[in-house]
Amino acid sequence: MPDTYAAEPRTTLGKSVAALRRAGTLPANIYGRGVESTAVQIATRDAQSLLKAHGINGLVNLQVAGEVAPRTVVVRNTQRHPVNQQLQHLDFLQVDLNRKMQAHIPVVVTGEAPAVQTFKSVLIHGLNSVLVEALPTEMPAHLEVSVNGLATPDSAVTVADLVPPAGVTVLSAGDIMLARASGGRAATEEVVPEGPQKR
Repeated sequence: MPDTYAAEPRTTLGKSVAALRRAGTLPANIYGRGVESTAVQIATRDAQSLLKAHGINGLVNLQVAGEVAPRTVVVRNTQRHPVNQQLQHLDFLQVDLNRKMQAHIPVVVTGEAPAVQTFKSVLIHGLNSVLVEALPTEMPAHLEVSVNGLATPDSAVTVADLVPPAGVTVLSAGDIMLARASGGRAATEEVVPEGPQKR
């Protein structure tokens, strides 16, 4: 059962929402397939706790005051202040538990690339998230890819190397690079034999 957070209908719009934020309340919106966009507000501390516990695309219930049943939602987008990075706004996507959804999921690189130690290659990170499709209840928080197999310079792991859990389909192109052991010295130095010396 997803965690439930309380929200209230919001009538404060436009530039007036700055007063809400100063009072410890965060403006937000709920939208979705066949759902009329609804302006709501949630306590800033609750929004921060929600993001810390569930992140983007984590399934939660949002109980809007005055509504009979909670709405099943995920956080689809966040807005932060460009200077102090304080949370400014949330967008909630209301989901159908029986309908697959698409989302960008972070890719976490694990392990150690042998080429870094053996050949002094530099591990370069590529795409840091991929587009996946899954039911809301099966959406992963992230996907992992290991670089333990990068044994030679310029070897790489790509989207095709991801192994998603059952029920999850990766939609990003398989040839996109996720990590690469870039450059480094050759495995062996070629020795060129000397020819006969001329007298």
